[in-house]
Amino acid sequence: MTIQQYNFDEKIDRNKVTTLKFDSKTMLQVFGSAELWPSWVADMDFKAATEIIESMKQRLNHGVFGYESGNDELSNAIVKWYQQRYGWNFTPSDIIFTPRTLNSLTVLVELFSKTGDGVIIQSPVFYDFKLIIKSTKRKLIKNPLIFHDGKYEFDFEDLEAKAANPDNKLLILCNPHNPIGRCWNADELKQLSDICYRHQVFIIADEIHGDLTYHKKYTPLASISEQAAANSATCISPVKSFNLAGVANSMIVMADNDKRSLCANWYNQKELNKNNIFTNAAMLAAYTDGENWLDQVIQYLQGNLDVLRTFLQQNIPGIKLIEPDGTFLVWLDCNELGLDIKQLERFFIDEALMAINPGHWFGREGAGFIRMNIACPRSVLIDALKQLEKAVLKLPTN
Repeated sequence: MTIQQYNFDEKIDRNKVTTLKFDSKTMLQVFGSAELWPSWVADMDFKAATEIIESMKQRLNHGVFGYESGNDELSNAIVKWYQQRYGWNFTPSDIIFTPRTLNSLTVLVELFSKTGDGVIIQSPVFYDFKLIIKSTKRKLIKNPLIFHDGKYEFDFEDLEAKAANPDNKLLILCNPHNPIGRCWNADELKQLSDICYRHQVFIIADEIHGDLTYHKKYTPLASISEQAAANSATCISPVKSFNLAGVANSMIVMADNDKRSLCANWYNQKELNKNNIFTNAAMLAAYTDGENWLDQVIQYLQGNLDVLRTFLQQNIPGIKLIEPDGTFLVWLDCNELGLDIKQLERFFIDEALMAINPGHWFGREGAGFIRMNIACPRSVLIDALKQLEKAVLKLPTN
């Protein structure tokens, strides 16, 4: 059997369709300029796997788009995927299908805490966590990560203190962590899980970047122990790993029967438990036939990461790569450029001509950093880095 080889060097004009990442009107609103290299939205500039495209074509060609029954085949495929790839064992009945991961996070926060309760996050972290906590009228509790010798770690002493406060009911875990790219290992996750269990803090684990890790380093929190599984809800989805953000839905995996029933009943009551037929076709193809594409895209991203690392070391030593374990998002330390928060933001927009995510979006702990998306053709990345180099050379400190 011949294994299909994918060409991720292909440049695809994403402006031929409605695309948030490249939309000039949106970039103008967010950055004040439309003529920028778009590296701010967390999706990839690559075509989806052939198997996914063909599956959707077949469903389209069927021509009848009525209601679908429950998709046991998809649930079984998800279970098998996580069992075989990561050793995480759960059952189809543990899965709740949801419209989007951010929807899942919001619902879980509302169901398992009350107005005014504390929700712990580990900053710098994906900025929508903060927005969810504020919109649900919960209290934001920071357990900032420790940055030491170019690597981020949990602050377990601070977490113990925060978790011991009975007003703090939840912790939102990001694994792999967005934006820093850390995949938390089994020992780290066990210590975190034990602290939360001891103080009755329920864990909501956002693990939608789990498939996109180098050397398969991803360890699902719920795979650590039965205790960890019972005291957590895990949000998973193929949206990041298979570049299906505009198509695929997401899932919540919960081992605790009572908590899962409460959550499933909420989705049933709100009539939010029915997937789109094309979503089902795309997701089933991803989890049954998409592994070859995924492995190749990870290898390509590893190549882009190598190019980025080498380029910075040789040409822009004032910007340091925080070595990621996974995701197609990279966290860059720009503190040596000598720019304050606003100056750094304007530098990337006005001089480097890049639409990136300023680090302070992820919390004050991210000041002096930026998040960049490297899921693009390598030639595009190289051109952007050359553009950045020219901008840095114009700085007064250079």
